[in-house]
Amino acid sequence: MRGVQDGLVLRPDRGRALVTLVVLVLISVGVVAAILRGDAPKVFAPVVGALFAVLIILAITALVRGQIILTSQEIVIRGLVTQRRSRSRVAEVVRAAIVVPQTGATDSLFLLDAHRNLVIRVSGTTYTRRQLDQLVDALGVPCSGPDRPVNANQLAKTYPGLVSWVERHPYRIAFAILACCIVIALVAVWIAAAS
Repeated sequence: MRGVQDGLVLRPDRGRALVTLVVLVLISVGVVAAILRGDAPKVFAPVVGALFAVLIILAITALVRGQIILTSQEIVIRGLVTQRRSRSRVAEVVRAAIVVPQTGATDSLFLLDAHRNLVIRVSGTTYTRRQLDQLVDALGVPCSGPDRPVNANQLAKTYPGLVSWVERHPYRIAFAILACCIVIALVAVWIAAAS
């Protein structure tokens, strides 16, 4: 973390980034090992392994490139993609610790305009609470939000439009992904049986 002219530059916390990568690698190895040891067709192991390898490469790229830059003119959030917004549009910050099933709560900053429309979102997944505090202080706009961790549905009731449909329905997404995997497995078994 360092100053840039009259602004601020924040980089992902190395400890949090390392934990995120280790968890992703362990999940990858566990899933591939389960496929190899279980009754699933062995052909799925390299496919799933390749999928997780791509996810790991994307995560590493996002962490290496990741930073938040706040200048007098703009806020820039770099990761896999770079988002730039005019700092003058930011009139308010909503800060929330959003509880995600199976992973705990993660701080997020929602930077809003004067009409309470989302300008840009800052995820605290790889940034420390102290870094997010510094960003809020540097923005110098009012900050509000729930005083306790909330799930995405609870946040959406108080602040409509801040969280996506996907975040508000994580179990539906998980079941949809599971259903797709089952269909793919059944098709693969059917093709293998027909050969």
